[in-house]
Amino acid sequence: MNIEHAREFLTLAQCLNFTEAANDLNMTQPALSKHLAALERELGAKLVDRTRKSIQLTEEGRMFFETCGIIVNQYDKMQRALDEIKAARPLKIGGRFDDADVATLMSMAAMMYRNAHRSSLAFARSDGHDELDALEAGEIDLYIDYANPARLKERKLSFRPFVSNPLVAIVGSDHGLAHRARIEWEDLKNETLVKFVSDKTNPAWEQIEELCRAHGFAPKTRPVSSLNDVEFFSTPLHGSVLIWKRTQKQIGLLLETGQRACVPLASENARITAYLVFRPSDEARLAGLFEAIDEAKSLIEKRKRREDAPE
Repeated sequence: MNIEHAREFLTLAQCLNFTEAANDLNMTQPALSKHLAALERELGAKLVDRTRKSIQLTEEGRMFFETCGIIVNQYDKMQRALDEIKAARPLKIGGRFDDADVATLMSMAAMMYRNAHRSSLAFARSDGHDELDALEAGEIDLYIDYANPARLKERKLSFRPFVSNPLVAIVGSDHGLAHRARIEWEDLKNETLVKFVSDKTNPAWEQIEELCRAHGFAPKTRPVSSLNDVEFFSTPLHGSVLIWKRTQKQIGLLLETGQRACVPLASENARITAYLVFRPSDEARLAGLFEAIDEAKSLIEKRKRREDAPE
């Protein structure tokens, strides 16, 4: 039985007026009539006698009214119990924890959350299937990745920024851009960008591609398969440009070889962002963790300001 249809019948039985009941339920009168008809078909009984001026409960309607309240109350009680069980179980979080920026912030936030709430967190390893499917199915409660916001909106998932890092252009030391102090997006219009193809890099690439389009061009690309960070950072560039986040540790190490150069992108929006992705219905349950993440971000920012301050 549709519990919401039963709840609507209770209101109608108390009002004995379709217009008044529909107003109380914040719905249209035709919708209320349609739901009543569906309930009557499901029960195989006529519940209401209706005339042009009034309505009355039938004998079956009066009998159902006596038990309907008990059914709805028991359903609500069960739902509250299930919500309490759900709230008590550990939050299960999936994401790209091999990413140093994601792992650093999440480690701090998890420690703060556990200390403040005495609650458990469980971290799920990626098993290669679509984690957004796992999120929608309730297998995980939160997912962290460099996702494409447009795709998240299409799937009606909620999201908020987690970490955001500036992008740089990585080129061979003999490339025409190698000795520039900085470059603009327009400088990349005639360049070929390395597009790594893997579960890890595909969502991030979509963000980079969107930035190119926002600056008026569709990027020319050279697809390269990448299964791990070694392939990702050591692949020959062959005159192409690799766009990636400046904070990646391997970038600084590879520059020491003298074979590559790293050039900042001048635009303020030249950033790549990892998002916290969650079901809208879970926002209240995740509020404590979000507070811990905001506190961890604040501490990281304070430390950065101290390190950048002149002695």
